[in-house]
Amino acid sequence: MESAPKLGPAETAGVRLAPLRPQQWKHLKPGDVITMHEARPAAGIAEITEITEILPPRA
Repeated sequence: MESAPKLGPAETAGVRLAPLRPQQWKHLKPGDVITMHEARPAAGIAEITEITEILPPRA
């Protein structure tokens, strides 16, 4: 479901998050919960389930 255009209220899906500042995400580990601040109010929450190599954002 990673390519779904949007989720409805209370729906869940797996997603890949790309940090704007990777150095600020180095402390995260599986089980941590973060808030997504893409909009106001917060866009949602995410539970970290897997850590892969953090690459810089594409220009």
